[in-house]
Amino acid sequence: MPLDAVCLRAVVDELAPQLTGARIEKIQQPARDQVVLLLRGSRRLLLCANPNQPRIHMTEKQRDNPSQPPMFCMLLRKHLTGARIVSISQPENERMLELEIDTHDEMGFAARKKLVLELIGRSSNLILVGSDGRIIDCMRRMDFAGDAERSMMPGMFYRMPPKQNKLSVFDAAEDERRALIAQADRAVPMDKWLLSAFSGLSPLLCRELAHRCGGDYERLDSCISALLESIANGETAPYILTRDGAPFDYSCIAIGQYGSAAETERFDSFSELLDNFYARRDRLERQRRRGSELTHYVKTLRDRTAR
Repeated sequence: MPLDAVCLRAVVDELAPQLTGARIEKIQQPARDQVVLLLRGSRRLLLCANPNQPRIHMTEKQRDNPSQPPMFCMLLRKHLTGARIVSISQPENERMLELEIDTHDEMGFAARKKLVLELIGRSSNLILVGSDGRIIDCMRRMDFAGDAERSMMPGMFYRMPPKQNKLSVFDAAEDERRALIAQADRAVPMDKWLLSAFSGLSPLLCRELAHRCGGDYERLDSCISALLESIANGETAPYILTRDGAPFDYSCIAIGQYGSAAETERFDSFSELLDNFYARRDRLERQRRRGSELTHYVKTLRDRTAR
């Protein structure tokens, strides 16, 4: 469900023309793992580093803010208020984004800083990096008790997440890809093998590729080529998958693996899709939690009455 590298590329392509040259007027942190950049023209950019729902998109939803801004929010305000976004990029087709921002340093001189959003599950983070490549601060600090090569502490040099020991589905040459497919273990389900062999593909896309080629390894390379070609040509669209009216996943391509067991909703933009998907999921989760509380309360009263 979290943004995979393929869907994230489509989001970046959509956001780039909206963000390039935009000025940051205000900065809010409505939740511990959420930051909202208020841009000129009453636009809101949400950057979420929640491990269960990391994402970035424009949002129409107004969120309640704490009476006392968190320290990280105050630091971002100090460095980025009034700054201008120069570009947004997806380094090396990973699940991360870099916002390059023209601002000023402590002495008032022009400086270019980066706001890096890492969308990698439990390690999701939002990091402000100075023009010298050092971390100014981050949403989640991690010292040497974690990865010694990636200490996420102020003053340390920022390093990208370590690469997976897999072939990148975006960067691999056709010959490399075909050679890897030829060596595939046919006893392993195709979607499981794809997930273990290539980086950049989510479980949903792996299952969809296996569905499209009918589990035939001879057709797999052509299916991957067709997918990559459609992505390169910008032939992506935002889709939400629902079951009995409840959203359970989303994608940047049409999904056919579920057949009639799921419905597909198409949206005008990925920002609209992500805003809608998580708002509906949060509402359903609140209803489920409230229902569980009521059930527990009624059972308690019933047991008390029986005693």
